[in-house]
Amino acid sequence: MMRNNFLFLVLFLGVVLFSACSDDDNKKSPKDFNGTYSEASTDNVLDLKYSNSVLAGKSVDFNSADGVKATLKLNNVVPGEKETVFSDIVLNRDNSIYTFVAENKNDARKVTLDGSIEKGKLALSVNVEFKENDLIGKWDMSSVSMTWKPHDYPLTTITVQIFGRPVEMTITTGLIATMAPGMLGTELKNYLQNVTFQKDGNIVATYNAATATEDNPEPEADWQLSPLNLAHYYVKDGICYVFLNLEMIMRQVEKDNAGRSTGGSSLENILAQLLDGGVPVHFELTTETGALKVYVDEVLLKQLGPIIPLVSGLIPDDASFEYMGVAVELGPIMENLPGALEATTEMQVGLNFVPAE
Repeated sequence: MMRNNFLFLVLFLGVVLFSACSDDDNKKSPKDFNGTYSEASTDNVLDLKYSNSVLAGKSVDFNSADGVKATLKLNNVVPGEKETVFSDIVLNRDNSIYTFVAENKNDARKVTLDGSIEKGKLALSVNVEFKENDLIGKWDMSSVSMTWKPHDYPLTTITVQIFGRPVEMTITTGLIATMAPGMLGTELKNYLQNVTFQKDGNIVATYNAATATEDNPEPEADWQLSPLNLAHYYVKDGICYVFLNLEMIMRQVEKDNAGRSTGGSSLENILAQLLDGGVPVHFELTTETGALKVYVDEVLLKQLGPIIPLVSGLIPDDASFEYMGVAVELGPIMENLPGALEATTEMQVGLNFVPAE
């Protein structure tokens, strides 16, 4: 009988102590969860999904003054918005977890939230729907276009044979603008099949993920659809602003095991600073044919000047292309490129698309 009483006492104390601990956890108020949440944090972890797919490299601020309602601020989550604020969000308690839904709507888009918060973790699902624009849809890669003025800026010289005699020829900006579209278009089609601009602001592409090796220098194409949240866009005043998520892109490159170096954190940092406000991409839609041209101009290309030395370091010393039967080395061209950009008065580098069937 004594043993049974002792067992009863142990069970009773266990229940009481467990209840006390549970009560302590349940007494945690949303006011105790205030702070900035990110994936990299160890104290305030953010589990963020955009269109039901993981979105890394972002942060969200949570604040509740009374434990009943809260304010959430999304930092660079919605394309084109540095901050998106949701106020007076009603918090619903489920033991130690608080759940909520919210909506933020304006003339350009609708953003909906579905989330939960507990001690040390904020889980958030974000869905965005932008209004209709000319870019929404799937576009097949067609060709590359390029203009570059002035035409006569020298980039390098080569020696060609004309009627059996060596003649020195200057490779100028105008010549590059004439040659590059055909060469790049042919090469690009080996890697890019189509691009889709989605209503949620995502840009996805069908790309070739095959990796060349010494044993198999020309592998069979491995066409894959890029994951969500590598790149987003939004359209304002006739210009498409593209936002590249460098952290997500680098993860995908590592996953594909493409074997390409990125130049390290220096290149990433410079790109992040330059592209913080989005890449301004111009676009023109031909009504008669439905063809789409997207291009960047000299304003952006001149801003990218600081990364040229870093990119040059990634190019093999023997890298070249063929012109008139002569190998034209890329090294001298890259060395003269900063000067050429400084002298540039007009430049467009673009891709041409047709509607996908």
